Amino acid sequence: MEGAILSESGRILVIDDEISIRESLCAFLEDYDYQVESAESAEEALERLRHEIFDLAIVDMRLSGMSGDIFITKAIRVLPSLRFLIHTGSVEFYLSDELKRLGIREEHVYLKPLNDLTMLAEGVRKRLDEAA
Repeated sequence: MEGAILSESGRILVIDDEISIRESLCAFLEDYDYQVESAESAEEALERLRHEIFDLAIVDMRLSGMSGDIFITKAIRVLPSLRFLIHTGSVEFYLSDELKRLGIREEHVYLKPLNDLTMLAEGVRKRLDEAA
């Protein structure tokens, strides 16, 4: 990854095609002093991963274009150290065997709408601690 921006602890990429959710998650996590960037599509997020290093991605599963689960399987090839949290509005969502093999567990899945975003902030902290 020649020319990639080096990671500092806590660089997060939020991927969600709903602008209000994307912006509110970014603003909330910035209040916790994380460096937060966003992408409105999986394709845009993959392109960013080719040039920047992130510690964690918060991924919506239902995106226009490439789905969140496909993004995760491709993103891990681009940046193997990347960790993931899933933020989905699909009540029928279940973790596929492929996502489980990539280290994603039930406690890494958050259903929209989250009434208490501090739960997500705690999940981010725990996931980043796992990566350290």
